[in-house]
Amino acid sequence: MKILLDQTACIGCGVCTQVSPEIFVLDAEAGVARLLQEETDDPTAKEAENSCPVGCIRVE
Repeated sequence: MKILLDQTACIGCGVCTQVSPEIFVLDAEAGVARLLQEETDDPTAKEAENSCPVGCIRVE
């Protein structure tokens, strides 16, 4: 699966990092999430997509 993260829409809530810490990390300096992996088979990627309150994560 390919993971897309719209950092301009990200509010830095950190839900994605809690759900999927192998894929997402919170950049405290920038105040937004960052991807550790752009592609994965990890099913938590979809869970992070569904959990994001602003919908800035897309998994294809």
